[in-house]
Amino acid sequence: MQFDGLHAVADYAALYTSLRQSAFVDFLRERLGTFDVRCDEDNRAVVFTSDGAGSEGHEEVTAVRSRASLVAVVEPSAIVWGWAHPCGDTSGPASRLREAGARLGIDDFTSPRVLLPPNPSRDRADDPGNRVIEIIAAAAVGSTGMSPYCTVRLEGDDRGVFLLDGITLPEPTFADFATKMPKVMGSLAVNDHRVAIHGMAARRGWHISWRTGTDGGRSPICDVTDGRSVAHVNFDRRGRPVDYLCELADQS
Repeated sequence: MQFDGLHAVADYAALYTSLRQSAFVDFLRERLGTFDVRCDEDNRAVVFTSDGAGSEGHEEVTAVRSRASLVAVVEPSAIVWGWAHPCGDTSGPASRLREAGARLGIDDFTSPRVLLPPNPSRDRADDPGNRVIEIIAAAAVGSTGMSPYCTVRLEGDDRGVFLLDGITLPEPTFADFATKMPKVMGSLAVNDHRVAIHGMAARRGWHISWRTGTDGGRSPICDVTDGRSVAHVNFDRRGRPVDYLCELADQS
């Protein structure tokens, strides 16, 4: 089991979600430096607090607070969707994942509790829970249009995945996409990188076209443009990106 059903929704939004998350981390570090995160369940909020808060020279706590919607709780052996969790909301944003599952026939979204496979990662030997969280978050962002997200340690080894509301971030620019894509794509939690790039272009309203490579089409090439700059991505026969070429217009 490799979560193909979740990937069917998550892959399309994965690259966009990753770039939004990078901007969110930059946003927090600019304001807080290093920070901690905690969940305020009573007020359905998440609070990011500077590690330096409360130390000598700080008269008040420096924090960023956001309304938060529970998407899922990742337990050591299972995913419990927010719409089915006692701390969640049956009609909140997490319910849109259930609706997407019903519409697309994806049982993993409509079952309240989904067992985790021993190792859902095809390519990486790192903590499989981190990859599951990235897949859940991308599926949530793609289904709801809300972002960014955050992960909060709950009781025991459980981790909550929350969509945040009220954090204003700039949308990823074409320069962000073109310059960060090579590094991001190497670790992106997707089954199909081509879908991730296509989804990013569609989300931002950029034009994307596909053409055959030199081996008769087994290794496709995609060209993405915002009308001024162009990014070319070469894929191997398994649909993995292997080469990038960007032509960025003057940003001044």
